[in-house]
Amino acid sequence: MGPQPLQFEGEEHFAVPAEKLYERLTDVGLLAQCIPDAESSEPIDDRNLRAVVRPGVSFLRGTLKLHVAVDPVDPPRRAEMRVDAQGIGATISMTSRMEIEPHEGGSRLRWQASVEKMSGLVATVSRPLIQAAAQRVIQGMWEGIRQQVEAR
Repeated sequence: MGPQPLQFEGEEHFAVPAEKLYERLTDVGLLAQCIPDAESSEPIDDRNLRAVVRPGVSFLRGTLKLHVAVDPVDPPRRAEMRVDAQGIGATISMTSRMEIEPHEGGSRLRWQASVEKMSGLVATVSRPLIQAAAQRVIQGMWEGIRQQVEAR
């Protein structure tokens, strides 16, 4: 049996109502603007987008082609997102789950993400290095989302 999937989780607070946050987080047009290190990104339809990113991490060279699929599981509380990435020496698949609830005049978002597949050269990189790089990307993504969500 292979290594356990990489797991990430966290909690974010937003100064907008839960329904508005849910609407924004399931808007692929808005998400396309929030992808860190994106060279290009475009919605395919109202649930899918594609992007090309040049990751700012030493162990991933070149670009990654991303496909992001958003699934509004239980509006306006729960949604899921699947990200598949392919590039030179890397294939990565992950699933993220988000749960949103009203909280202190705004909303609270609890999220968790699981990297289910990692193959190619990226699979040979140490897990602590991958986790540190992923945390930077995740933090950058939440900052971008916060700017987009709370500015409107």
